[in-house]
Amino acid sequence: MKIGLSYDEGTPKYRLYTGALIAAAERANIDATPLWLAGAGQALDETALQTIDGLILTGGADVEPSRYGRTDAEGLCTISPGRDDVELRILKRAIARRLPILAICRGMQLLNVLQGGSLIPDLATRSAHQLPDEQRHPVNVDADSALAILVGTLTGDVTSSHHQAVDRLGEDLRVSARHADGTVESIEWTQPMRKPWLAAVQWHPERMGPDEPLAGPIYKAFLQAVAASHG
Repeated sequence: MKIGLSYDEGTPKYRLYTGALIAAAERANIDATPLWLAGAGQALDETALQTIDGLILTGGADVEPSRYGRTDAEGLCTISPGRDDVELRILKRAIARRLPILAICRGMQLLNVLQGGSLIPDLATRSAHQLPDEQRHPVNVDADSALAILVGTLTGDVTSSHHQAVDRLGEDLRVSARHADGTVESIEWTQPMRKPWLAAVQWHPERMGPDEPLAGPIYKAFLQAVAASHG
């Protein structure tokens, strides 16, 4: 099976996405081939997009504030011109095909915006919750969420790197995990029937150990969902 990765900015950290995916597939004894769909200097591969069996929406630059009705007069955001258009096209196609989706950091934020939600452009304007690279912190998982069933725990430490977060929730989405200060850390479908399998997290499981409950089980469940839909 082929797993599409949405966008490669070309920095070393993007190799962690493929590395974590391959390692998780080996642990689960599932044959999975990663395919980068687009990136800096790489146009969207429409042929690959047609053939993938699952999608990982990668982290990276900020979503353009105009996408959710805001301006950036203060210069708080760092965007990657053209990336939103490419990834929104990819995400819409994946949803239409009901492909399993793992949305990470920016990926979760983009999904929320696609569904009509908004973002906090810079968390420093709301609270002290602003996480530089490789920041470890705990999250609390909603006991009634699909995420809780998937990871088998209601608390755990994660690795994050972000200065934005979900503000107004998009249509058909609910919060499934939060930081202690209330910042949204994970979202999922309110009614998953007739929707693609989804895990959307603010943290970076590809930068965490495979035995951590909020990392390894997420990749395993994603790969199992891809295998089930592929079969």
